[in-house]
Amino acid sequence: MERIREEWAAFLALPGKKKLEHIWIYYKWYLLVGIAVICMLVSIAGTVAENRKEVLISGIFINNSTSPEGYAHLMGDYWEYCGGSDDQKVELVAGRTIHFDSETLSQEDAAAFMIVSSMIAAKTLDYIITDEASLDDFQEQEIIMDLRELLPAETLAKWDTIEQDGAVIALRLDNTAFAEHYPLSADRSCILIVANAPSGEGVARFLEYLMK
Repeated sequence: MERIREEWAAFLALPGKKKLEHIWIYYKWYLLVGIAVICMLVSIAGTVAENRKEVLISGIFINNSTSPEGYAHLMGDYWEYCGGSDDQKVELVAGRTIHFDSETLSQEDAAAFMIVSSMIAAKTLDYIITDEASLDDFQEQEIIMDLRELLPAETLAKWDTIEQDGAVIALRLDNTAFAEHYPLSADRSCILIVANAPSGEGVARFLEYLMK
């Protein structure tokens, strides 16, 4: 105890800068570990809080992309359009590429395919913005919703629809206000709704917003 008191007294006698140097020399690893633990706890708390938020809509761009402002519009502007509640969020995965006609998938293709597959399996994906050339491949996977099941005929009649075997499988985006303000990279851009989209009402509201 006497030794501890002596060391403490010696430490208190040091100038301010020397105190900091002393702490860093003798306790830096404790400090670094403590900071790492605090950062990890903050990150976990933030992730938990974020995961508790209601997802208004969740989408991904495949074989298509737009500008950073376009992505921000689909997230922030739509969030405000829905009321902008702090316990709600909009999820969007920016441009990914899958070369469906390739004999073997590249690492980039495989990663994008895994993202889409896992989101669909988890029922956390509502829509895909893609190009018309990719629709047949998505249709083969049986993941596209017939929009007649979601929207009344009079609503679909207002928009440029893509039909296949009597089903409305996608909506063209090229002549929408969104595409005019935020150009899309694909020549023939469209949006499809995933068959097991978690929120039919939320999807319908999003389409009304996007296609207006």
